[in-house]
Amino acid sequence: MIPVPREIVWDYDEPPRDERWRLQRLAEFFPLFGRDRVTVAALYEGRHGLRIPAEVAELIVIYAELLGVSNGPPSA
Repeated sequence: MIPVPREIVWDYDEPPRDERWRLQRLAEFFPLFGRDRVTVAALYEGRHGLRIPAEVAELIVIYAELLGVSNGPPSA
């Protein structure tokens, strides 16, 4: 399960266990949070299903390439 920092779950006593929710919340605050390799890989794989601006999706692709977790050329 992807960890979610307490700083971005002020509205919950405990963050939901749903991975999709966790990725969405991290994507909303990316790149301030979620820059580690495991989280970037999860964001990269799930970016098409997240409600994020194109610029954030592109930034996730760049981080994925730099961390070596992307497969081939970027696609946003």
